[in-house]
Amino acid sequence: MEYFDLVDEKDNVISKIKETEQVQPNKLRFINIIIIDKDEKIIVPKRSGNRRIFPNCYDFSVGGHVNSGESYEKAAYRELKEELNIRNVKLIEIGYFNPYKDNVDTFSKLYLLRYNKKIEEYDKEGITQIYYMTIDEINELIRKEPNKFKSDYERMIKYIINKNII
Repeated sequence: MEYFDLVDEKDNVISKIKETEQVQPNKLRFINIIIIDKDEKIIVPKRSGNRRIFPNCYDFSVGGHVNSGESYEKAAYRELKEELNIRNVKLIEIGYFNPYKDNVDTFSKLYLLRYNKKIEEYDKEGITQIYYMTIDEINELIRKEPNKFKSDYERMIKYIINKNII
């Protein structure tokens, strides 16, 4: 059984809950990773229909909860390994988001990874397919079908565009 830390409005841990317990998203910590390949395309997985939250939605290249007692960075590397079997890389932190200040659902850190290999292995239980999209293709898909994306995706994509990160 995994546990998640509950945090206050300043991202300080105040208690913990079981992963199965319901809680307001603004009390949780998440990580999101944008992976860019050698062709400047973003890896965009589509979540499985069996996922508890955001089934059948497009997602960050990697994303997930920060477990109780875990740092954002440690969670990012753990999720990278669990979801895409990527190891021995260097993530770059490119953003920190606070739901009380940044119009997002959860406290989260956003990381960037430039990765020149094709994704060969991935969590087939949680991901149905991996897409490689340009930023323009992503923006067009968001325009046409905004409900097909995990929450906060559009806000964080706009953030990295506005900061000229990609």
